[in-house]
Amino acid sequence: MRKRWNLLAILTLILSLFVTGCGKDDIAQTTAANSGQDKVTIGIGYQIPTAQTWGVLIVKNKHLFEKHLKAAAPDKDFEIEWSNSPSGPPLTNNMVAGKLQIALMGDMPILINGEQGQKAKNYQSVFLAFDGKGKSGHNQAIMAPENSTLTIDDLKGKTVSTPLGSSAHRMLLEALDKRGITDQVNIVNQDVTVGMTNIEQDKIDAHATWEPYPSLILSKKTGKVLLDGSDTGVDYLDGVVADRKWVEANPEYTVAFLKALLEAHEFIRQNPEEAAQIFAEETQYPLEVTKAIVKNVRFDSVIYRKDINTLAGSRDFLKKIDKLKEIDLDKFVDDSYLKKAFSELKKEYPSDQELQGEWLPLK
Repeated sequence: MRKRWNLLAILTLILSLFVTGCGKDDIAQTTAANSGQDKVTIGIGYQIPTAQTWGVLIVKNKHLFEKHLKAAAPDKDFEIEWSNSPSGPPLTNNMVAGKLQIALMGDMPILINGEQGQKAKNYQSVFLAFDGKGKSGHNQAIMAPENSTLTIDDLKGKTVSTPLGSSAHRMLLEALDKRGITDQVNIVNQDVTVGMTNIEQDKIDAHATWEPYPSLILSKKTGKVLLDGSDTGVDYLDGVVADRKWVEANPEYTVAFLKALLEAHEFIRQNPEEAAQIFAEETQYPLEVTKAIVKNVRFDSVIYRKDINTLAGSRDFLKKIDKLKEIDLDKFVDDSYLKKAFSELKKEYPSDQELQGEWLPLK
């Protein structure tokens, strides 16, 4: 009899645990169903070492993307995963792997990303907008050590470093070609952070780079500008590339991001001091440097015909140095989402005629 009662007690305990467990699952499922929110994760890549992509740091810091996403899809629960990269190629690799849906990078990595998107079977990409621009090549420079007495014409027989295949490489060649001394200069491949260190330690004759490094070197008084990139007359551009399949499947999310970027650009223009503070907080660069970035970078998303021509020139440069074979820019660039973002924000996108001319004054 005692054994029977013990057996009954054990069976009762097991049954109660089973019912309790089922009850918890049911409650959890009911709560999830009642919330009605599906989790959506979006990966965004950016580059702190490239100042003309810092417009997105305002988006990140002030949670502007989340704001516009919530307005576009209030029934969704969004999580933004931000990924900082030292350069463009790792961003492209992560996009191909499906880890990033949007990335901000320089013009050369953008073009290489676009070529890969037009050749790969499992990845297609689209160029959506610009972030930062440097007129005529501004925001790039050829730097020399502080105690150097060289001029740009004195680089004959000297060694100049730069990341090969970068916008700074193109700028360097344009400057040397202009003076007819390209074949007389030893150009070596060197990352921008290493190049800055070599300038500071007087280990190289010159280094071609982009912001924030010229401003950082000047603020530390360890180097000087040998030549400003604007000497070349070739605009310096950085922008937004995205996974085309993701964009086409989620047009409202794409437009929400571009609305956030437009809002960030307007914030920088209207609040330069606060924008510089945010840049300093996000990048850990000195405030003196970030103030220079706010002042010098044209944060402008609009895609002008002259910008397409600049990208075409960069494409030809990359082909010349065997870094790229071919890319169809007409198929790669799509400003329809940007135009929709302008429209939804009650902003006026430049007319077709205006897009054929020079950049319009920013409002």
